[in-house]
Amino acid sequence: MAGLTTTQTFSDGDTVTAAKLNNIIANTTIDDDAITTAKIDDDAVTLAQMDDDSVDTGQLVDDAVQNSKLENMAASTVKANATSGSANPTDVAVAANKLLVGTSDSINAVSFTTDLELDAADSAAADIQVADTLISGKSTVTVVPANDTVLVYDADGSGNKLGKATVTDMMQTLPAVTTTSGVVRLATAERSVDSTVAGTVDADVLTAKLAGPMLAKAWGYLKTSGGSIAAGSILQNCTVSRTDTGAFTVLFGPTDVPSVKYMVMGNGREELSSAGDPYGYGLHVVSSSLATTGFNFVTVDTDGDQGTLRDPDGGVQFIVYGLTS
Repeated sequence: MAGLTTTQTFSDGDTVTAAKLNNIIANTTIDDDAITTAKIDDDAVTLAQMDDDSVDTGQLVDDAVQNSKLENMAASTVKANATSGSANPTDVAVAANKLLVGTSDSINAVSFTTDLELDAADSAAADIQVADTLISGKSTVTVVPANDTVLVYDADGSGNKLGKATVTDMMQTLPAVTTTSGVVRLATAERSVDSTVAGTVDADVLTAKLAGPMLAKAWGYLKTSGGSIAAGSILQNCTVSRTDTGAFTVLFGPTDVPSVKYMVMGNGREELSSAGDPYGYGLHVVSSSLATTGFNFVTVDTDGDQGTLRDPDGGVQFIVYGLTS
């Protein structure tokens, strides 16, 4: 019998007995591959009829398992293998304002509420944006060291155009002209005296290049006592020595002037004359002594003994102006 195998075979003339019929029924088996899909009734195969572990991945049709067939998950969790090796996935919790971040040996939900935040607090959030606390939450820096850096947009750069610049460099790349606002660094005393000093440029030192001729290159005030320069002299960028009665030498320093194109203005006086009136003195520069390193001057009586060299015990003051080249 097609599809069935029995232990009873009839031949012509055999007698059909109850025992033979019972033998057919009792010992009949279904041949392999004899039952086709069409012979199985709809919804006829139940879980109890299936062998344990009889269905593996190979028996599943691609894309056949729907999300609704997966086990329920706790709120705000994702399935991931958060370990450093091969393992079954687990439900990893992702709380508000956190991102999943992979490290060398795990996956963690990392908070970004300090400097970054979502653009909304509900399910409509789509972007990560800078939080107000990125700046407002930081401590205040009152003194900015020269090597501190800030982020700038590099319009001439490529790719990610964010770059860094020191505060000093950024300020000095903003020259102040009539159409552009910026920061001007005043020249040091050394550069004000001599604009040829290394590092002096037009863009960042206004006083040295543009105002140089109007700036004093050196000045001084001194008195004499007993043939010597008295204590309490006030000198700027120079030293003064007395060489004789009413004769003095001025040496520039620590910075020499850049050229001999300078002029000296000054005057002095004696404390008291014999008649009780102070004598006035003129300060005369010895023109032949003009040098970038210094000059000589004399103090001459302009009152009683006119033309006589006298020490200015009442004080003498002078100031030097000159071109920067």
